[in-house]
Amino acid sequence: MKSRNVVMAMVGAGLALGALAAPAASADTHRLSAPCASPSGQKINISWGDGHQSVTVYYNNHCNQKRAIELTYSGIGGIPVTDCFVAPARTKDSKKMPTANPRSVKITSRGSC
Repeated sequence: MKSRNVVMAMVGAGLALGALAAPAASADTHRLSAPCASPSGQKINISWGDGHQSVTVYYNNHCNQKRAIELTYSGIGGIPVTDCFVAPARTKDSKKMPTANPRSVKITSRGSC
């Protein structure tokens, strides 16, 4: 009987530790692509998650031209605030933006903000 209680206690402790070590619910990952002017058939791909204090945008630009990525947020009083950065041609990288949860994200056809 004593060994059974010890086993049950160990199983209970293991379950409790498993619950503590379980990863937090993951935020949604959003993706967006846009075609390149050149080379034909290639795209720029971006992805971002729903951050709490900031958002990191990951990009993979297969285009021969740089592309601007615009993020729009709700500012004070609901006034839209736009933040922008440029993804250089033929580059894979990421950019951390200081504000979380953009309202909209778009890849522009121009290469500047």
